[in-house]
Amino acid sequence: MTQHLVAVPIVSGCMTCEPISVTVDTSFHDIAAALSRNKISAVPVTDEDGRAVGCVSELDLVRPSLREQRDLGDLTARDLMTAPLATVAPDVPVTAAARLLADAGVRRLFVVDDGRVVGVLSRRDLLRGYLRDDPDIGAQVEQTVRAAFPDSHTIVRASVADGVVTLVGCVARASALVGVDRLVRAIPGVVEVRNRIGFQWDDRGSGRHRR
Repeated sequence: MTQHLVAVPIVSGCMTCEPISVTVDTSFHDIAAALSRNKISAVPVTDEDGRAVGCVSELDLVRPSLREQRDLGDLTARDLMTAPLATVAPDVPVTAAARLLADAGVRRLFVVDDGRVVGVLSRRDLLRGYLRDDPDIGAQVEQTVRAAFPDSHTIVRASVADGVVTLVGCVARASALVGVDRLVRAIPGVVEVRNRIGFQWDDRGSGRHRR
């Protein structure tokens, strides 16, 4: 099976591009205005060289400890930001990014390439993939399966119902099925894979039999 031909969804295909950002010297008022105006809940903070150094969220703006220290008008992103920034690279698989979100316990990951923020990946961005119509999911599953089994003698079909993918058909050798479930499960919108693909020869051990 030529797994290298199958495109696994990566962060750059799901992220929101060119997110609003602020510098370390941006004032409390301007940060609050940027969040409100753009209807977002956080912004990355960049230094003088344009590199990401932290993040300011709505929660950071209402922390009582900062309000007690000085006037709000004197506060800048340098005072308010949370660091280090929770980041992910644009070429990371979406499934790995989802695990990072869960492990970090944050609502978003900022996508950083060579130290600069190029996007943001939120929980909502990940969930958007699971709102796809079954025909749309099915089309991508069929494309993935065709790439996984380029042999013209292989017959495999896929059906999708409420995100549940059922694979049916037959391949010549059992070893060709290795990794198929993982490849299909990585497609956004797939919630379960039911693999009903049979094989003619079991080449995984000494015995050979029809499934």
